[in-house]
Amino acid sequence: MNTLATARHNITLALAQELSDLSIYGFVPGRPNVPCFVVEPGSPYMSEGETFCDFNVRYSCILLADNATNENATEKLDQLICEVIDALDQWTVESVEQPSQFEVNNNYFLGTRIDIVAPKTLTI
Repeated sequence: MNTLATARHNITLALAQELSDLSIYGFVPGRPNVPCFVVEPGSPYMSEGETFCDFNVRYSCILLADNATNENATEKLDQLICEVIDALDQWTVESVEQPSQFEVNNNYFLGTRIDIVAPKTLTI
C-alpha cells in the first residue's frame, strides 16, 4: 500500500475503533448511511515538509449528522465533531467549518467539513 493509501486507511481505522455508530467512507459514497464521515483529498493534497522525503498530506473530510431540518441533528453534529477530533489525535485539525446543508443524492443533511493534516515520509 502506498503512503497516501495508508494515510487514508489509518484515518478510517482510527475512527472505526473509537466511533462504532459512525459510517466511515474512504471515498465519496453513492448513497451515504448517516451519520457518516467521508475522507476526501484536501487542497493542497500534498505540500513540502522539512526534508526532501518529508511532506504534509491533507484531507478535507465531510461529517454528516442527519436530516438538515432536525433540531436534534444540530446537537448530534456538535457531539460528532468533538468525538471525531478526539479520535483523530494523530492528525492536526486545521479547521472545522460552520455547519451547513450538504446535498447527497437529492437528500439534504446537516454537516460540516473538517480539514486535517499530518506529516508523512515518502518511502522510495
